[in-house]
Amino acid sequence: MAAAPETSIIPELEELALKNTSFSNKASGVGGALPATNTGWTVAGMAAQSAGVPLKENLVGGRDHNALGEFKKFLPGAYSLGEILEKQGYNQTFVMGSEASFGGRDKLLTQHGNFNIEDYNYAKKHGKISEDYKVWWGYEDKKLFQFAREEASRLAASDKPFNLQLLTADTHFTDGYLDETCAKTFSNQYDNVHACSSKQVAAFVNWVKSQPFYENTTIIISGDHLGMQTSYYDEKIGGTNYQRTIYNTFINPAISTSHSKNRQFTTFDMYPSTLAALGVKIDGDRLGLGTNLFSGKKTLVEQYGGIENLNSELSKRSAYYENKIFTKSGN
Repeated sequence: MAAAPETSIIPELEELALKNTSFSNKASGVGGALPATNTGWTVAGMAAQSAGVPLKENLVGGRDHNALGEFKKFLPGAYSLGEILEKQGYNQTFVMGSEASFGGRDKLLTQHGNFNIEDYNYAKKHGKISEDYKVWWGYEDKKLFQFAREEASRLAASDKPFNLQLLTADTHFTDGYLDETCAKTFSNQYDNVHACSSKQVAAFVNWVKSQPFYENTTIIISGDHLGMQTSYYDEKIGGTNYQRTIYNTFINPAISTSHSKNRQFTTFDMYPSTLAALGVKIDGDRLGLGTNLFSGKKTLVEQYGGIENLNSELSKRSAYYENKIFTKSGN
C-alpha cells in the first residue's frame, strides 16, 4: 500500500513482516493470504482462523451475514483453537472496542473456549470508560492497546499459560477513525488512519518484547479479512495486477520454516499454523480446511490450483457442513 511511489504508509507493519516469519504469496516483499469465499467479514474471518471453517451466509435465510448472532448455537460442530487451549489449561481473554454480540462474536468465543470477553460493554461496566462514552464502534484502539497491556500483565501474573487476543477497529471502513493523537502526515484521512494503526501495533509489540513473559510468548498479527473500502484500495493499485492479500506475521514462534514464500493460502491455514507456532505437533498438519504453513505441505489453494478453483468448491452445497458443522438440533 503506498501513498506515492516508494512511500510506505505502514512501514512498521512491513518491517515486522520482513524481520519475522510472514507467509506470503510472493517470492519477496510482504504478501499474505488470499480471500476465501465465506470468510470476508469479521466474525467469518475469526471462524476461519480459529476453527478452519467458513460461515456460509446462504444458510441464514436471506438475512445479513451478521444475523448469525441470532442463532442459539454458533457453529456447534466446529472445534476451535479456543477449545484446544482451554483443555490445555490456558486462561483466555478477548479484548475489543465494540460490542461482542455483533455478528455473534460473543457466541463464537464463549461456545468455543473459556474466553473472558472484555468488550465495549465490559469497559463501561467496569469503569474503564464512562457510561456515555462512545466513539467509532465503541472505544478507540488507543484505549484497546492500553487495556490489553493491563490484561496481559494480569494474565502473566498467573502460573497458567494465556491466550490474549485483540481486535482493532480504527481502520474499519468508511475512512476509519483518526485519533486526535495521530499524525496527519498524508492528505488522505484513511492513509493517516492506516499509518497510525501501524505505529500503534508496533508500539504494543515492542512493549510485549520488553516484558518478562515475552521469552515464552508468541505474537501473531493477522488481518481478519480484506479491507472493505474497495474504492480506496482500487485507487492505490489501479492499472496494475497487484493481488490484495490478508496480512500475517508470526513473532517468536516455537518453530522455524523454509516454506514462507510463494505460498498460495487462505486464512483457514492460520488455524493449524497458529498451533504449530506454539510448538504443537499436528498429526497430518491439517485442521479443518487449514494446513500448517510451517510444514510446507500443500494448502487447499495449492492443491486445487488457485483461489478461484477453491472458491468454486467452497460455494457448493455441503450436506456435511450444514448438518455437522453449521447446525445441530436446537439451533
